[in-house]
Amino acid sequence: MERVVFFGSPAFALPSLEALDASEFKPVLVVTQPDRPAGRGKKVTPTPVRELAVRKGIPVTILESFRGGAAMEALRGAAPDYLVVVSFGKILPREALAVAKRGSINLHASLLPRYRGASPINRAIVSGDSFTGLTTMEMAEALDAGPMYLQRIVPIDPMENAGRLSERLAAAGAPLLLETLRRVSAEGLRPVPQPEEGVVKAPLLRKGDGLVPWELDALGVHNHIRGMNPWPGSFSYYRGAYLKIHEAEPWDLVPRTQTPGLVLEAKGENIIVACGKGSVRLRALQAEGKRPLSAGEFLRGFPLEGGEVLGGRTDR
Repeated sequence: MERVVFFGSPAFALPSLEALDASEFKPVLVVTQPDRPAGRGKKVTPTPVRELAVRKGIPVTILESFRGGAAMEALRGAAPDYLVVVSFGKILPREALAVAKRGSINLHASLLPRYRGASPINRAIVSGDSFTGLTTMEMAEALDAGPMYLQRIVPIDPMENAGRLSERLAAAGAPLLLETLRRVSAEGLRPVPQPEEGVVKAPLLRKGDGLVPWELDALGVHNHIRGMNPWPGSFSYYRGAYLKIHEAEPWDLVPRTQTPGLVLEAKGENIIVACGKGSVRLRALQAEGKRPLSAGEFLRGFPLEGGEVLGGRTDR
């Protein structure tokens, strides 16, 4: 039985932890990030990985930082053959990587070297890609730059958002990770260097990245809205008030001379908004402090009118 230490934090890592727990690579230790405030009430909540590990009776170490020595002491005490990292949220230093006797393997949600960084799923959708994928790689100190073991291509539906794509990639990643470990262990599978060309960065998203760029064409706006769902969430402003946009679809792709963000129609079930080229139909919206509503429900309760413009705040 190989000794594995698993590093992970959010829900994306859960299928991989489940798969390892049911295999010959059952983790002897799980390392995760500290509890954080979550939800509308900002209640301090354990990471999804910690909750699952506790239910399965796997020892857990909470890692705030590698400074101080406690984390390294716990890691050395586990005497791992492999470190396995799935969406952990921190870069492991050389000292930590050196603890693993046989290797440190990371599952990344893109076809590397495209989309190195913390937001590969969002960036693939925002870019309008028709497919993305998964990569297992040997970890290096440089972010997502280690040599690669295996890759799998995953198509992107033109209407799915980042949340739904993340769920599909997480499910597809678990067997790929397990296959990688088995082949490394049994066959001596070796990783190959990443291509030097085609590197695209996908840095951590901030809340402000969700502001809808109405100046893009209709497909660009549509891709931005679905790529920012659920985090950081796409939003705009109407009469200076925050307006979250959960779902939209391309409506008119014909280039026209019009003001980006102009509300072309707001009646019945239709909210049509002009883009730099073409227009989109908003399908689900949410006023600040309210619940999400369909376009029709929203119009029955909020004074959104044709001829006005959505955009950045003008009252600052």
